Amino acid sequence: ILIVAEHRSGKLNPASWEAVAAGQQMAGESGAAGAKVLLLGSDVTEAAAELALAGVAGVLTVDHPLLDPYTPEGYVQAVAAVLAETEPEWVVLPHTYRTRDFAPKLAARLGRSLLTDCTAVRRSGEGLSLVRPMFQGKLVADGVPAGDPPYFVTLQIGAFRADAAARASAPVPISAMSVSFDASAIRVRPE
Repeated sequence: ILIVAEHRSGKLNPASWEAVAAGQQMAGESGAAGAKVLLLGSDVTEAAAELALAGVAGVLTVDHPLLDPYTPEGYVQAVAAVLAETEPEWVVLPHTYRTRDFAPKLAARLGRSLLTDCTAVRRSGEGLSLVRPMFQGKLVADGVPAGDPPYFVTLQIGAFRADAAARASAPVPISAMSVSFDASAIRVRPE
């Protein structure tokens, strides 16, 4: 399980801790060896050190100037490269404006399933199903992704408690991932 955390100027988005709590629950439900957290951006040292105290198997970072400021193309390139190397079954993201921007592009680029705005995780037969409200909350459905992994899941803000994320007594290893970027593919220029 790979959890994609968010930060701005080195400060973690509180939704990142909610994603960590969900990823930890998914690891426990699925019997996975553990979850790792991915942090993208420029100058991610402080936020990575904070995440290293989460109860996860490790923290991966992609620290590159093309990732700050955020662009969907930069994030898609970075996450796709990390996924090719780490091969997780599940990719867990908080359902933020940033994620809503790049996660569909990433899932489409890789031809993989994306379950959005999920509120709970359940054990389902041999795997996991994700609970998702539908029709403005009038119905709740259990979704099971189709196709090959990795499966992408975004989590509704507030569905998982940030304070439920297990913490470690000692920091886990932080590994810097090397990604080659195609700068010409980054067409968005934030102002």
